Amino acid sequence: MNKQIKLVIVLLVLVNVAIVGWLLLRSSGDDQATTLNNDAVLEDLLQDNTMEAARYDLSEEAAKLNIIFVSMDALRYDRTGASGNTSGLTPNLDAFAEEAVVFHDSTAAAPWTLPSHMSVWTARWPSIHQVTNKLAPLSGGKMVETSLSAGIETYPDLLIREGRTAVGFTGGAGVQNKYGFGRDFDVYLDDRYFGGLDYSIPAAVDWMKANRDKPFFMFLHGYDVHGQYNLPESKRSSITYTGAMDGSIEEQARLREQGLANITKPGAPAHLHGILNDTDSAYLEKVYNLKVKAADERLGQFISQLKTMGLYDNSVIVVFSDHGDEFMDHGGLDHGATLYQEQLHVISMIRFPGYGRRHDIRAPVRTLDLFPTVFDALGIQGPARVDGQSLVPLLRGEPLELDVFAETDYRLFVHQRMLREGNHKLILDLLDGKREMFNLKNDPTEQKEISSSEPRRTYEMEQKLRRWMDSSKTNPQDYLGLEEEPITIF
Repeated sequence: MNKQIKLVIVLLVLVNVAIVGWLLLRSSGDDQATTLNNDAVLEDLLQDNTMEAARYDLSEEAAKLNIIFVSMDALRYDRTGASGNTSGLTPNLDAFAEEAVVFHDSTAAAPWTLPSHMSVWTARWPSIHQVTNKLAPLSGGKMVETSLSAGIETYPDLLIREGRTAVGFTGGAGVQNKYGFGRDFDVYLDDRYFGGLDYSIPAAVDWMKANRDKPFFMFLHGYDVHGQYNLPESKRSSITYTGAMDGSIEEQARLREQGLANITKPGAPAHLHGILNDTDSAYLEKVYNLKVKAADERLGQFISQLKTMGLYDNSVIVVFSDHGDEFMDHGGLDHGATLYQEQLHVISMIRFPGYGRRHDIRAPVRTLDLFPTVFDALGIQGPARVDGQSLVPLLRGEPLELDVFAETDYRLFVHQRMLREGNHKLILDLLDGKREMFNLKNDPTEQKEISSSEPRRTYEMEQKLRRWMDSSKTNPQDYLGLEEEPITIF
């Protein structure tokens, strides 16, 4: 098959060269400006018409390439330059984007760290991999620690099996090895609770310096923009603000728990109305933005190290976030308890060696498609019966329609499911049956609920959402009015 593809590519090249040659002969008497224009024609033809068919096939080089996944935990898409944000918070990520595939409409499978990352690891929905909380309830009110079933293959499992060294350098907490992330890894750093890239990068760099000569898989992760990562008081004091908030991690934890405590009945929202005003939330958002800027600087340092060691152009590099964060966008703070865009719309970028030109993809995709895409480009067979799909067809200009779902059972406070079809998005609360429909094209911040004005679409999307739940043996009737003892660890 590869030989046939290469033959087609060679023929396309010859055809394009012939066309360009004809253009050059026809304009041989023209001035220098025309010659320069023909050079541009040649470049465009070769780049866009011929090379597109051959792009993202790295199967022949796969055995020599490293695979690096970088998770910038809790980073909202709308804080990045790629989103059109002009605040200049992410210059290093934006520079990386200029050489990468940028998925502008990427949705996380869950709005918090543990289930979202496990969906990336397995390319399965949370209700399928079942690592939906750090604890799982047992009969009699007892709980047991959650861990990925040994029977579920992960993508790193397969990389290890084919002979790659696998290492992880993380901020711990929701990506600790004990949940199933570091199975059979040579190194898995997770001894900090909510550690940042300032802790994980030095260890990763030291490891690479000693192991750069053999292909590896690396997971690099940090909580630098997370509410539980401490921004030094010296930086917080640079923000002009006269209110009662201080931006500390202790305050953030207290406010998060207050919001959850305000859930008065099954289906009621977590909220901080009457506790945070607009000035307070704006201050906390500025603290977040400073964290974003610092995280971006650390990402830039890591990329610089890759270049210095000669690994940048010998690695497939994925940069993504697992969820976003809320600052009273819908009345709450933090993440996990809703399925609105500020928590689900995340960054997803892939840089393939040899393809240093930015490629923007605006079709809806899912973070659980990241590993299948990398495996497809490298010609590696992935696990069977997964929910994620390769996005390589999209990269080659082929149509690809994906069902975009998300779910949360955050600490047993909430049980919600979401479906997107194009710009339409439906959120179903399993505890009280409430439906919310939004048109993201007209209302990207989800402030206008439209289920009553689009009853047919709402009904049809709800039925599709219920069929999807049925495929994972989730019975919505089991949740109506359910009251559970919430999980206290986070």
